Amino acid sequence: MNDVIRIHDLRVSTRVGVGDIEREHPRGLLINVELRTDTTAAGVSDDLADTINYHEVASVVAEVVRSTEARLLEYVAERIATVLKEKYGRVGVTVTVAKEHPPIEEDIRAVSVTIERDGG
Repeated sequence: MNDVIRIHDLRVSTRVGVGDIEREHPRGLLINVELRTDTTAAGVSDDLADTINYHEVASVVAEVVRSTEARLLEYVAERIATVLKEKYGRVGVTVTVAKEHPPIEEDIRAVSVTIERDGG
């Protein structure tokens, strides 16, 4: 599948982190999602019913993140990928979850995790 639907920089707040300081208050995560699917039918028909509705994808991802209190970004990314594959079937999914300004000693703008799951 060569076609890709992307969601860029969806900001969602949740509690995530290992230490008490990180978990004390919800923090914003930036989520990027790629869905690899065949969009040929939608390109011909111009009908939303023939493609994956990115508004719906954004809502699903936001709900997954808000309802998941995790220690690891890897867990959040895996939950997102699992739910999207369950909902949309045989799509390839790439999910990046970034945490801005993590509470560590070094000056880092963000840390992120990217996972990729095939369309099978």
